[in-house]
Amino acid sequence: MMEKGHHVEKKKGGLITMPFIFANEICEKLAVVGFSTNMISYLTSQLHLPLTKAANTLTNFGGTAALTPLLGAFVADAFAGRFWTIAIASIIYQIAMISLTISAVLPKLRPPPLSLQ
Repeated sequence: MMEKGHHVEKKKGGLITMPFIFANEICEKLAVVGFSTNMISYLTSQLHLPLTKAANTLTNFGGTAALTPLLGAFVADAFAGRFWTIAIASIIYQIAMISLTISAVLPKLRPPPLSLQ
């Protein structure tokens, strides 16, 4: 039996948060695979980048995406906590993917092809 004035600390995380983390990772991996398989074609045919520049852009994106978990771990440990770090990062990621989709759908957001004279 609990006495008056004692505070019982609730355990955070564990199996309750695991489905959220797994679902987030599955969605993120599927998005990255779909994104990376089509990005070279999009950069070269729609944005009119040379193949070398398009490959370099995709490599830079992959390297940045591989290093951002280090920044996220620091923010989670020092400031925001795991849940809020994952939630905010997921929202930012979603905004970026929506922006990319909008730029692919609307032709006015694409640069005109270069004319070589």
